[in-house]
Amino acid sequence: MQTPPATGLHNDRIHPHNSEDRRVVLRKPGSASDPLWYKDAIIYELHVKAFADSNNDGIGDFRGLIGKLDYLQDLGVTCIWVLPFFPSPLRDDGYDISDYTNVHPSYGTLADFQEFLDAAHKRGMQVLIELVLNHTSDQHRWFQRARLAPPGSVERDFYVWSDTENKFQGVRIIFSDTETSNWTWDPVANAYYWHRFFSHQPDLNFDNPLVVEETLAVMRFWLDMGVDGLRMDAIPYLVERDGTNCENLPETHAIIKKFRAAIDSEYSNRFVLAEANQWPTDVRPYFGEGDECQMAFHFPLMPRIYVAIRQEDCLPITEIMAQTPDIPANCQWGLFLRNHDELTLEMVTDDERDYMYLAYSANPRMRLNLGIRRRLAPLLDNNRLRIELLNSILFSFPGTPILYYGDEIGMGDNVELGDRNGVRTPIQWNAEKNAGFSQADPEKLYSPVISDPVYGYLAVNVQEQLENPSSLLQWTRNMIGLRKLFPVFGRGTFRILTTSNRKVLAYLRQYGSQTVLCVANISRSAQPVLLDLNEFQGRTPVEMLGYVTFPKITAQPYVLTLSPYAFLWFELQVAVAEDDLPIRHPAAALATDISEWDAPPVLVRDAQLVAPTVASDTALAERGSAPVAVLDQEQRTETDLLILIEPANREELDKGVAAILGQFGDSFRPERAVMAYPAREGDPGAALGPQAIGGAPWLTLLPFVSDSGWHPAPWHTAQTFFNASRLASEQEARAVMLLSRDSVSLSRNALASLSKCVLTQSIDLAVPWYLLSPYEGLLSHAILYPLTRALYGSAIRYPLAGDLVLSAGFTGAIAARLDPSAGSREESFVWPATEAVLSGYSSAQVQIRRGHVTQPEGYDVTALLTRVVGALFADIEARALDWQQSRPVARILEIDTAKASEAAAPEPSSPADARPMIESFRLASSNLQDIWGQVMTPRTLLAVKRLAQANGTEHTMPDALWVRIVYDFLAAYRARAVNRNHLLGALLPLYLGWAASYVLAISNHGEETAEQRIDALAGAFEADKPYLVARWRWPDRFNP
Repeated sequence: MQTPPATGLHNDRIHPHNSEDRRVVLRKPGSASDPLWYKDAIIYELHVKAFADSNNDGIGDFRGLIGKLDYLQDLGVTCIWVLPFFPSPLRDDGYDISDYTNVHPSYGTLADFQEFLDAAHKRGMQVLIELVLNHTSDQHRWFQRARLAPPGSVERDFYVWSDTENKFQGVRIIFSDTETSNWTWDPVANAYYWHRFFSHQPDLNFDNPLVVEETLAVMRFWLDMGVDGLRMDAIPYLVERDGTNCENLPETHAIIKKFRAAIDSEYSNRFVLAEANQWPTDVRPYFGEGDECQMAFHFPLMPRIYVAIRQEDCLPITEIMAQTPDIPANCQWGLFLRNHDELTLEMVTDDERDYMYLAYSANPRMRLNLGIRRRLAPLLDNNRLRIELLNSILFSFPGTPILYYGDEIGMGDNVELGDRNGVRTPIQWNAEKNAGFSQADPEKLYSPVISDPVYGYLAVNVQEQLENPSSLLQWTRNMIGLRKLFPVFGRGTFRILTTSNRKVLAYLRQYGSQTVLCVANISRSAQPVLLDLNEFQGRTPVEMLGYVTFPKITAQPYVLTLSPYAFLWFELQVAVAEDDLPIRHPAAALATDISEWDAPPVLVRDAQLVAPTVASDTALAERGSAPVAVLDQEQRTETDLLILIEPANREELDKGVAAILGQFGDSFRPERAVMAYPAREGDPGAALGPQAIGGAPWLTLLPFVSDSGWHPAPWHTAQTFFNASRLASEQEARAVMLLSRDSVSLSRNALASLSKCVLTQSIDLAVPWYLLSPYEGLLSHAILYPLTRALYGSAIRYPLAGDLVLSAGFTGAIAARLDPSAGSREESFVWPATEAVLSGYSSAQVQIRRGHVTQPEGYDVTALLTRVVGALFADIEARALDWQQSRPVARILEIDTAKASEAAAPEPSSPADARPMIESFRLASSNLQDIWGQVMTPRTLLAVKRLAQANGTEHTMPDALWVRIVYDFLAAYRARAVNRNHLLGALLPLYLGWAASYVLAISNHGEETAEQRIDALAGAFEADKPYLVARWRWPDRFNP
């Protein structure tokens, strides 16, 4: 349990103190990596007592909440807003706090809270807590001490006192239903104390500097524990002045700035949320110049959404948005449809309030203060279309959406319960006792569960909706996932589009290259709309929920027809220009002075490495070795090329050196190159400096110590690029070459061709296009190339090539993007080809013939497919935001270094034997039906069965079928429907089925058809991409 800071907060007597009085506490960094993480957040508001009861006392607690974090993570929540959980008399449901630095015993302990906080962070969720600083409970020790203290004393001045109740005349009474004055007489103090809310909640006196310091200590206490955000409750009322309405005063903003400055100077990536129930223009100052609160609720918007949908007129929404001022770039609006309080009608006109009362609360018991105490679903008559419509507005309007617990399943309320308790009932987990919330006797529950026929837990619960693909819960989860794919919703600009039909709301969201058009029909009947989209002529609207392409935008008004309460989100995709298509340069200038076949090799066949000692050239020559000298670091100059290789042993290193010397002929050779190889800490060679190679003064050997294992290409890991970036910086290298152990089999001058692209042609990534036999490289042809081309627009034929050259800048950019903690993980593969395309770096692929490829002993094709395809699937999952965007095929420079001669072609090869592949495929079709049935749609599975029953010579797997198989497996990988290793293992026989079909096709019709087959397959992957996107975005709604 954390020890509270040693401040006046826990002393019997308040005393002035400064930073030296307060114990120095180690400040924690924020759990989020992005300082603006709250802009993209999905906030879920909950009360600990209402979520899950772990000890069966009838009250929810932190340990119960910990057990439900997986549910919140699966829903897509990224930030949990926890309502007050501090010690309290609970006369205002915890907003009457009696101890700021502890946990109410009913909810657990500080240790439980810390465990909850750590568990949430582990799942990638931040935590926002309440900071109720305007007032305390009258049971707080500060107030009890103030009552007894003499007037004018430090202790007394913690609160606002008066001898009469005539001070601050004209200030509105917020809880007019229960309070008749903002002053209450205290017989112990023999004076009146000030309160803006209930009389048992006296307001703190922020004119007292000690109050400011003590509240800062409270903030530090929770931020030190790791809390990510603080919601400042009732923030407009901190300071009082005669002659004002005691709201939004300049002195209040000065205090907020002080709070924010302290937080920013001592903590990273935290945020402050202001609860200021004011008009937008009055809320704007709470952002300051980005130096007060980072977020504030947009209270006036919420009731006007309800007015608009009931009146079937979008004017209330468009008017309030027009009155909403711009805010600083680091700030954000907090948006919600419902929360723990009543649906507040403070910031509406009298006419609008009267209309809302009549439309949404015919029963007077539904009204409280100036609001309506009902949940979302009952407010909308449990109309699923209207619930979805309002949520679509919530998720697409400018701001961060906040969901109130239970609204994701359409929970109801209980208006028979007093105060606001009707919307704070236990969440309904299942149809079992107490809705699965607690095993306590029902009479022990803090509140009865909803049990009416429409909204009761037998009809509405999480478990039932998890099992129903069409449930509101699944719909909400998928909408959250879709929103998270597009930063435009959290960070983009907002513009209302004028329409002649006021029953249709249309608006644009724009951020960077993303433009999204949102259109909503807020009426109960179908509606047409004409939109002026002239500025987007030539763009194609792609409906984002189903990835459906609509007609291209022209100069004419764009016509749409929407069904009742329907909404559409369109990504306005830019058309692909001819110049963006892949091009080939068969006679590129780069190749004219490098003849791959004619240049004589410069190969020192007897070049060897010697023991790491300094020896004379004569002594080395006598030992039969090429001269090696240890160079002084002071002699280092700028390097053209840094070459990284990981030899398995000394013999491989010798071969690597020989290969490098042989690859760079007189036609092109870097002026200075450094060949680096890893050495383990403590090895004799690890301490050596650069070593010159005799007969090759341009090449230097350099051992280096890696922080962790450096995995050899072709499977480059994060650590590869950390090492490469560091060494390139140290050696002042302009380019970096990564070599596989098979680089010795590359055709002559291949590496020179790759290097020259980067060193002389301003190319950032040069990769080989291997000129292989039609029966080689099938895994790349079948999955790697067509899938990366379809999803990323990368037309690089071998996206996981083992030998490549990168500019130093591109190498550093990759290293900077990667997670350092992934460096030592073997599975942390990096795809440079994808990085280049997505990051806008220039690429070229050079046609290169490769000879034999050595396979490791005990080579296992299953392990190969699992490893490589698994790495690709993982990359696709991590880059979902990228590949679901509009992306033309990137411009890739293709360089043909081979002359039109027999020598340029690959060695003739015998056709591969398709029979064992077909046999494996057929055997699996009998043994793997169960797992295939969990992955593939029935239509695809039926086509696979029919193919398995076909005659061997008639074994033909259509491209469309193979594409659906790969996309189904990719969707299953994302959904984790099957153990991922088992999933990829089950893909192998299907891959063999495709390979057999491919082999039979090219052996029967000539090898020249191989290129046509590969191009056709890539086209099929591109054409069927909407199928994958639809499955990815709506996995549970998908109906095969």
